[in-house]
Amino acid sequence: MRRMRDRRRAAITSGVALALMTGTTLAAGSGAGTVDGDDLTLEAMANRLAELEKQNDTLQGRVRELEAADGELWLTERRATEIRGIVNDVLADADSRAAFRDSGITAGWNDGFFLQSPDGRFRLNVGGMVQARYQYSHIRSPWNPSDGNEYQTQDDSSKRFGWDLPHTRLDFSGHVFGSETTFRVMGEFANTRPDYFTTNTGSIIVSSPEYGSRNGGLQLLDAWIARDLGSGFSVRVGQFKLPFDLGWEVAIANQMTGDRNATALHFGLGRSQGIELGFRGDDIRARVALSEGAEDNLFSTYKLATTQPINSPYFQNQSDVSISARAEWKLLGSWDDFDRMTSPPGEESGLLLGAGFHWQKNKVYLNQTAINLTQQINQFGFPSPANNYNEWVGVTGDLTWNLGGATITASGYLHNVNSGASYLIQDFSLISGNQDNPGGSNPTFDVGTIQLLGASLYGSAYVTSDIELFAGLDWMKLLDGDFAELAVAGNSGLLGTYNAYSKPDPYLAITFGGTWYIDGEDLKFGASCTYAGSEVSPNWTTPQLGIRSTPSSDMYVVRAYFQLLF
Repeated sequence: MRRMRDRRRAAITSGVALALMTGTTLAAGSGAGTVDGDDLTLEAMANRLAELEKQNDTLQGRVRELEAADGELWLTERRATEIRGIVNDVLADADSRAAFRDSGITAGWNDGFFLQSPDGRFRLNVGGMVQARYQYSHIRSPWNPSDGNEYQTQDDSSKRFGWDLPHTRLDFSGHVFGSETTFRVMGEFANTRPDYFTTNTGSIIVSSPEYGSRNGGLQLLDAWIARDLGSGFSVRVGQFKLPFDLGWEVAIANQMTGDRNATALHFGLGRSQGIELGFRGDDIRARVALSEGAEDNLFSTYKLATTQPINSPYFQNQSDVSISARAEWKLLGSWDDFDRMTSPPGEESGLLLGAGFHWQKNKVYLNQTAINLTQQINQFGFPSPANNYNEWVGVTGDLTWNLGGATITASGYLHNVNSGASYLIQDFSLISGNQDNPGGSNPTFDVGTIQLLGASLYGSAYVTSDIELFAGLDWMKLLDGDFAELAVAGNSGLLGTYNAYSKPDPYLAITFGGTWYIDGEDLKFGASCTYAGSEVSPNWTTPQLGIRSTPSSDMYVVRAYFQLLF
């Protein structure tokens, strides 16, 4: 391009110079001459020179125009070359991104953080939960120690209040070697230093091992591996929530009140270790599990079935046999709609019926080496049972009705426990007695057959697109039971605590409140109040919810919480 401009400039300059030289030569040869037949005089030559200079100026202007045009053309071609390079780079990057997308994103956010291999065979979901809560628990007439031994399990503090972190969790799940093999490992940080409440006088009134034994200690909740068998069937092994009732089917994060209700906490089965077979179809799903038994929280700290299987070692076998099962029939809606206890406005209607069954048989296993096998003479002068079994049968039924802006949930429970070896975990000391040393520091009692009935009913409605109000009631009652041995122990005056559990009054409480869904279940604020209008027996104490036993008065609990899922 530069050589072209140089040649063009040289040709024009040569032409101008030749014309000037010709005119000069003719003038120098003679005083006059002819050009194209015209006579040349000095005046004519001067005019001719002026005309040539004018033409030269015109030619030089044209040269400048051509040079400018050439420059613009050169710039345009250079710009086009650069643009083509940029376009090629962008297209190559887009192709690589498309190929990367087709092979699977390796990291990102999809309702939670995740990592995934390029071929999609391995995936890890990383999540967690933080729930910060304030609770105020008030008893109008607390226990007075001078009232007698019967109320040693009652709380002598009229109010307990403060902040806590009831549910701070880390959750890891995903699949390996393909989507057919899934897993989950989830733990929760305990939020209490001891695992019991004490009175102002120092007496232990209630113990709750499932509530945490050390401040901040990480407790294992879920740890399982599952395999899809095809045709809707799957198998799972490890530690998981036993299939039984609605209250435990729905995760804590998706509960209506921010936690499970009192009836579910007492009459649900909790978590255990074992193996489970599951089936899921279009309208029916079912699961059955063989496990180490259910978490016995039927009577708070007085253990009727005596099993506490969470993360127990193999040599501390909790039950000889334990079977749990649950079946659900979906009449309306989709399965995902029943993973939470709310139905936002605009959601399709849903109706779900559920039923559960549980049976277990076990000895009393109090530590790693001692089973209650030998006849003992306890401190009350009568023998403790020898090699007695506890047999537990439970059934439940529930209904969930989603109305697209409103929800109704109802559950009913019936438990029958033939408790041949029950014990009180309050101030618990391991049984040390044997045939040579019949004395035991914490006796077991044969209290016969115990029948318990419970029910819960909750309803909610949205008043705006993200604010929901709710109300509900919980009811629990002892239908039948022979607590003769407990009465003897209580009347002996040596340990009056026992008698407080022998004849519990029914539990009835109402709960009402509201939830602000700032960003769905992932970020929400809730507040509620639970009110019990009559005495709460020690059997129904529920420290997770601030429900404490009262000797002769009503009580209420006010709570508020913030929740974040990530």
